[in-house]
Amino acid sequence: MTTPLRSLSLAHATLLDLSPHELIRVAAATGYSMVGLRLIPIDRPGEPRHLLPAGGSAMHDVKQLLADTNIRVLDVEVAIIREGVNPRDYLPMLEASAELGATYLLTNVYTTDRGAAVEGLRTLCDLSAPFGLAPVVEFVSFSAVPALADAVDLMEAAGRPEVGILFDMLHFHSTHGTPADLARLPAGRLAYVHMDDGPREVPATIEELRRIAREARLLPGEGGADFAGVIPLLPAHVPYAVEVTNPARAREMGAEAYARLGFEMTERCLQTFRRT
Repeated sequence: MTTPLRSLSLAHATLLDLSPHELIRVAAATGYSMVGLRLIPIDRPGEPRHLLPAGGSAMHDVKQLLADTNIRVLDVEVAIIREGVNPRDYLPMLEASAELGATYLLTNVYTTDRGAAVEGLRTLCDLSAPFGLAPVVEFVSFSAVPALADAVDLMEAAGRPEVGILFDMLHFHSTHGTPADLARLPAGRLAYVHMDDGPREVPATIEELRRIAREARLLPGEGGADFAGVIPLLPAHVPYAVEVTNPARAREMGAEAYARLGFEMTERCLQTFRRT
C-alpha cells in the first residue's frame, strides 16, 4: 500500500445516515484524519437530523472520541443564506462547532437578491468570528451561486478576508468549468476541495443536477470530472474532503466499505494528478 499523500476528510454527506459519533468511528477505521459534520439540516424530506448541543453529554462523547481517534473536524454545515432564514439562528451550532474545534463553516446561497447575499455573508462572518470559524462559500450548480466565478464575485463583494472558497469537483464539472477558470481563484482563498464525480454528460435540467448531487454522485474518476486538468492547478497544501453522496450505494456496500473505497479512489486521483 502506498503512503497517503495528504490528510483526507470524510464529509458527512457521504454517509448522512450515520450520527457524528458513528461517522468519526468509520473515518478512523478507514484512513481519514478529518471529518465534516452536518449540524444544520437543510430540511429535506426524510433528512437525518444530527443536532449536537454544546456542553451536552453527546458533545462530551464526541469530543472524547475525536481525542481517542486523533480525528479533527474540518468543517460544519450547512449555513444557508436565503429569504426567511435569520443567520442568528445558527448561533447554537456555531457554539457547538467551536467546542468541536472546527475550522470552516460551509455556506450555501439560495437568494437571488445580490445585496441580501452579500449582507448575509458579512453577518455570518460577524457571528462566526468569536467562535474561530471561517465561512467558506460553496458554489452549487443548482443554487443562486452556481459556478466558481459566482462564488469568487460574492466573496470579493463581501470584502472580508476570512471568507474562503470551497471547490467542489462535481459542481465544477456540472457548470462546465475548465482549467482556465481557475485563474479566477485569488491566491490564498481556496479553503478546501470536495472530491466527487458525476456523469460525463452534464444534465440539462436543474432538477436532474439536484438529484445527482443529492443522491447519485460518483466516486472520483468514475465519471466525467476533469481531475487531470484541475488537480495539478490547485494549491498543493489544501485539504481534500470525500463527499460522494449516494445513499443507495453506501447502504448496499456498507458504511465502512464505502468510506474506504472513497478514500482509495481519492488517493488514486491525487497520487496520479497532484503537483509534485
